[in-house]
Amino acid sequence: MVDGAVVSVAVTGEEPPSGYWAAMLPRISPRNALLLGLGGGTLAHLLNFRWPGIQLTGVDLDTEVIAYAREQFDLDLPNLEVIIADAFDFLAEAPRCYDYVAVDLFRGFDLQRRVLSKPFLSNLRQTIGPHGEAVFNLFQDRRTARNLSRIARVLWICRVDEVGRNVVVHCRGNLGPKSPGTVLAHE
Repeated sequence: MVDGAVVSVAVTGEEPPSGYWAAMLPRISPRNALLLGLGGGTLAHLLNFRWPGIQLTGVDLDTEVIAYAREQFDLDLPNLEVIIADAFDFLAEAPRCYDYVAVDLFRGFDLQRRVLSKPFLSNLRQTIGPHGEAVFNLFQDRRTARNLSRIARVLWICRVDEVGRNVVVHCRGNLGPKSPGTVLAHE
């Protein structure tokens, strides 16, 4: 927990943990994944379990969370590169493209507002290319429709899942069959 918010849970066995993490998984196998906001590594473990050998890069700025994750959540996966850095800076200088990028950038219950900025979304679109997938973890609140609209200006929203108080938004880099700015109905 960070500031009262559950940021990660241990992954044990075949059954994914309850919560939004399973909803963040892509439907098809990516070759590589970038996890912005690695936290305790719940999503890294789920991706590794579903697709053993997937190349994972996890970025997190909080050294205490990473140290705790290594100690308590077995974060030392052989196919996971952990980078201690600011996710916004890392994405702006991303050294390569990724098939899948997860954006889970919170401080406790506070979404890092730059996640919805045009520069960040444009960098994300560049990083996933026309065929990659980006997925966002957001909170369900009065700003949800506005947040989805901001994302849809740059990325094609292809799926929105509501999981408790979380909204998980799956996007593609290309604009798909819909025009820019279109937000699909929730699944």
